[in-house]
Amino acid sequence: MRREQSGRRRRGRRVLSSILVIIVILIIGTLWGYHHATAPINKVRSQSISMAEKYAGLKKESAFYWTNLNKTYYTVAGTNKQNKAIYVLVPQKGAQLRVMQQSDGLTRNQVLSKVWSQRNPKKVLSAALSVFNGKSAWIVSYMNKKGQLCYETLSFKSGKLLQLIENI
Repeated sequence: MRREQSGRRRRGRRVLSSILVIIVILIIGTLWGYHHATAPINKVRSQSISMAEKYAGLKKESAFYWTNLNKTYYTVAGTNKQNKAIYVLVPQKGAQLRVMQQSDGLTRNQVLSKVWSQRNPKKVLSAALSVFNGKSAWIVSYMNKKGQLCYETLSFKSGKLLQLIENI
């Protein structure tokens, strides 16, 4: 009887150990997969922040966005050495950095409020500062009430609608 009980205990411990090993392997695999998946954007983000620090005097970063219309732009929001709020647009290739005072145009929250009040989307997917027809503009992508993809491009300075693509 005792042998039977100790055999069951050993089997129970082996099963428990096997389950724990599988759980640990799954956790490690998930963490590795997440790190591997986010590595490219993390690299671009740190490079963009370094460029903004070097060429635009960025002191502290508060947000990072990226857009891809005809060209890819990375935007770093933050404060410069004079403690002024700035946006730095970093093109993926070529061109120079664009440095703008945040006070010279609409903030991301102001743009989002405008889109919510005028379009009442089901869900906003992204809102990022970019370049449209050579000018700084906010690009907002969202799902409308019907679940269709929409893009709205608004002037950074005035908030004027520059382009609207609906029902994709």
